[in-house]
Amino acid sequence: MKNILISFILLALSFGSVGAQSLSAADQKAIDEVMALGQTAFQKMDISILTSLFSENVEQIVPDGTIVRGKANVAAGMGAYMSYLKTQPKPDRYESKKTSEQYRYLSPDLVLATSSEVNTTYFGDKTKVEKLTTAMVLRKTNGKWLTELIALTPVTQ
Repeated sequence: MKNILISFILLALSFGSVGAQSLSAADQKAIDEVMALGQTAFQKMDISILTSLFSENVEQIVPDGTIVRGKANVAAGMGAYMSYLKTQPKPDRYESKKTSEQYRYLSPDLVLATSSEVNTTYFGDKTKVEKLTTAMVLRKTNGKWLTELIALTPVTQ
């Protein structure tokens, strides 16, 4: 909790010079790799790879507003969600389009990543469109970017 509180304080203070800075090329590349690995792990429903991208103190705010704290608890929740998804009918086709994405420093070793996407699932002649906005805080720890916070917000009318 202390780390998250510090992160949000840094966020509030970051509206000055550090917060407006674009990521260095090296940090951008490393974070892009982490994000791509996370997306691939989720698509493959591989919780072990996904969990390797979390800090020990990771926190997740799930769409119903519940806050899940700690690597083991976040992994358990995501694993349960993946198990649920495996029981659902497989769509004929799935499309995901990012509509917004931004990374910025909160401090030299702390990055805020925000994105929005539109996901379309096709089941025969039925189409389901969902919008999702995500905010993540990543911390560089021992040269590796790890997730400190994940906040998922489905966009509803």
